[in-house]
Amino acid sequence: MNYLAQLLRPTLVRRVMLTLLCTAAVAWAVLLAYYYQRETSQQALDAVQRDRASALAAAVDKVEQPEQAQTAVAFAADLLNSSSRQTGRPLPVLLQLDDLQGQLLYPSPESNAAALQGEAGRFVEQQLNGANYHVLRIDGARWRLSLGEARSGDSWLLARLSQDLALSVLISFPFVLLPTWLAVARGLRPLRQLSRSIAKRGPDDLAPLGVAPSYAELMPVTEALDRLFAQLRSKIAREHAFVQDAAHELRTPLAVITFQAHVLARASGVDERQLAAQQMEQAVARASRLIAQLLELARIDAAGPAPWTRLDVAALLRQELALAAPMAMAADIELALEAPDRLPFELEESAFRSVLQNLLGNALRYVQAGGQVLIELSQQQDRLCLSVADDGPGIAAADRALVFERFYRVSGNEQSGSGLGLAIVAQAVARMRGTLRLEAGIGGRGCRFLVELPAPSLLHEQETT
Repeated sequence: MNYLAQLLRPTLVRRVMLTLLCTAAVAWAVLLAYYYQRETSQQALDAVQRDRASALAAAVDKVEQPEQAQTAVAFAADLLNSSSRQTGRPLPVLLQLDDLQGQLLYPSPESNAAALQGEAGRFVEQQLNGANYHVLRIDGARWRLSLGEARSGDSWLLARLSQDLALSVLISFPFVLLPTWLAVARGLRPLRQLSRSIAKRGPDDLAPLGVAPSYAELMPVTEALDRLFAQLRSKIAREHAFVQDAAHELRTPLAVITFQAHVLARASGVDERQLAAQQMEQAVARASRLIAQLLELARIDAAGPAPWTRLDVAALLRQELALAAPMAMAADIELALEAPDRLPFELEESAFRSVLQNLLGNALRYVQAGGQVLIELSQQQDRLCLSVADDGPGIAAADRALVFERFYRVSGNEQSGSGLGLAIVAQAVARMRGTLRLEAGIGGRGCRFLVELPAPSLLHEQETT
């Protein structure tokens, strides 16, 4: 069963051969239709019959004696019918000779004694032996020659043309098939060599192919494979760095938890136990937040394309602001929103929520008491624009290119954090094919994060162009 499945599996060589067979069949059908139409054209048939009758009449007109003229016409009739039978024509050609007074000198035996009713120089249709004949009479200086040819029952012509063309195609086909098969087989040899080279690689070998293909058609394949290997190398390097950084970041809160657990177990006083419990709770909270952010970043990075849904982005933003309001009030930070009442837009909801939550959380964590956070939402043509600005301490120009890296934290920052929030924002924006910029915030102070997300229709136009 496996052998049969492998035998029936489509191959490029088999497809080329099948294409050639189909091409030959189509060419045979087209030529058959062309020649059949040409052979059955009324004008062409009339012209051939007129030339044949004129030539026979001119030859017979040179004979003076009736007996000799009869013999010449009888010989011509036998010759024409013998040729017709060889070509497969089912109905005979009829000849008739009369003198200028209309006396019948020779009738074709196949006419069954029926006279051909022709007119000088004109075609006349006549029913003879149950078939439709075109009769043409040519009047010469001594004799009248009438020639009748059947114009019905052309299936014999179709069969003869089919056989002739089929024989020509069958003879010429091997001379086309063999060179094509050799060319395809030799042309696929570099591809087979490339596949064997890739098959010999180990599971961890992601080095460039280092192959210069001899055919230009293989260049896109090798270049695409090299790009894929480069992406895999970069992804694996990022994953290794991510695991190492995650282990390093988790080591501190876990060490604090372990230490405070020992302190709590050995504490003798109530105040000492409360202090140890409080510090352990803070370490647990930090570790929990770090783990949650690690999971969120891994989910955004590894998840496949999610369905885009059309939703009211303004309503979604107000929901997130309502959830962040208690934290803002506790920190004495003013939240301001500039957005339309409704803004329908099609996007990936989970990724957009991650952008909102992390940008809002980042702003509320680093803005001092009495500060302000301004959120702006708008739509410009086919793009959704989200801006989160604050008047906090801001980020130095030298650090702005690094704050979106994983686990990067601005030096001198006293707030606790993992350095993953902005990395999650950057990853989610990239997932939605958007852009993310960092600018100066309110009044030239603080930070302003500007997110622009394209509509799916705009993405489709970019991909097609």
